[in-house]
Amino acid sequence: MREKGSFKLTAQGSDGLESSETARTVETSESVVGQGSLAFSVSHRELDERTGVVTVEGELDLASAPSLKWALTDVLGAGVTQVVVDLGPVRFIDSTALGVLVGVHRSLDAGARMAIAGAEGDVLNIFELTGLDSTFDMFGNLDDALAWVRGSAAATG
Repeated sequence: MREKGSFKLTAQGSDGLESSETARTVETSESVVGQGSLAFSVSHRELDERTGVVTVEGELDLASAPSLKWALTDVLGAGVTQVVVDLGPVRFIDSTALGVLVGVHRSLDAGARMAIAGAEGDVLNIFELTGLDSTFDMFGNLDDALAWVRGSAAATG
């Protein structure tokens, strides 16, 4: 598991120059910088000792899928048994990223729960076309997904 705390973030700007910043945070994140713009980012935070949220932004594809896998592995490795993957800010998802989600879902320990939140538009369409919308517990927003992974009877899928 990656340690939380101080880290050094280095990014290449559109001018081709690198800049770096040292920060202290309670959540970890990774970014893949595309040609002058942020193509992908993933961050995770632990809400309590059992609940974590992995938020993905941008495009989930062959290049970014390993970062998603590492983030989910880190969260689950920290002892989290209730995880929500927030795909609200995702604009594109391919089969590699879907494979990561399926693999992590299959590897969950007994009693662990994983939900997908916020998938919409083309991303939701991919889940529906592949039939994975019936494999995953999918919710329109983060609050409903959190309620479900925490076992609230008020949450509906």
